[in-house]
Amino acid sequence: MRSLILMVAAVVLVGLGLYLSLGQPALLLGPAPIVSETAIASRESGPDPEQVAALSGQLSDVSAADRQAIIEGMVAGLRQRLETEGGSAEEWERLARSAAILQDLDGLRFALDGLLVLTPEDPRLLMLAGQAAAESGDRRAAQAIFRRLLPLIDPDHPRYAEIRVLIEGFDASEPAQSAE
Repeated sequence: MRSLILMVAAVVLVGLGLYLSLGQPALLLGPAPIVSETAIASRESGPDPEQVAALSGQLSDVSAADRQAIIEGMVAGLRQRLETEGGSAEEWERLARSAAILQDLDGLRFALDGLLVLTPEDPRLLMLAGQAAAESGDRRAAQAIFRRLLPLIDPDHPRYAEIRVLIEGFDASEPAQSAE
């Protein structure tokens, strides 16, 4: 019996040691990542494997330029539908990822704005939206977004000071020009 207890303790300690060295122990100390129930459901259902195989077969003979045009058309269709009908957070996230991959800054800003309507106090989204606005040259929008973000961050967090410096930099610089 004693050797069984020692063996179980050894397995637990080895497992813990492996996790601490190879895993992500920071997740044990911080808040759990936010995953919505619909995101879990969409991961479980996922795309139909037969449809994916059929689409892959159809695209195998298509040139890279035509494939890119097809993808851009699909993304434009999703954007148009979300613009007119709205959509779930997962659809807005899909649009944001697609726009980022296509390096479409305007599309990314649009998708992030849509996500922020659904989750207006998500610090991760506010940070991305502020960065996208600054990258596109819309300093007023970037400043407004970073001002919304600042109260949501713990003042002891390293990003807090960085964001404050950014906001102060916007205040100190010439009058901001809004992107047209």
